[in-house]
Amino acid sequence: MDKKQKLLLIIGGIAEIIIVVFCLVVSILVMVKWIPDSTPEQLVKANGPFIGTLQGNNVLFLCTIVLPLFVILAIDVIYLIMYATKRESALSDKERDAIEAAAKEEARLEVLREMEEEAKKDTKA
Repeated sequence: MDKKQKLLLIIGGIAEIIIVVFCLVVSILVMVKWIPDSTPEQLVKANGPFIGTLQGNNVLFLCTIVLPLFVILAIDVIYLIMYATKRESALSDKERDAIEAAAKEEARLEVLREMEEEAKKDTKA
């Protein structure tokens, strides 16, 4: 990963943290300052224009607070999947070939052992 990608990743992470903290704080304020059985106008008057409007308009709350969190979650999951599948193996080609050859040899010996056991069972019966 070069420096430009690393810098973009750090800036994106900081922006993501800021958005998540903002959404968390605003959603807590919306829940804590909720006044049951009140009109949207009363909510705006009691809690200020931003919190009161979010309390009175569920669609605005969804688009402002909930939707960005789901988008961030989706982006993080997609990045994680891309990172996990793109990651190169720690083994070299020679090591991988050696492991494959050892596995084939072990499988061949296992088959021969099973065939000998079957032959012994056949001769006893």
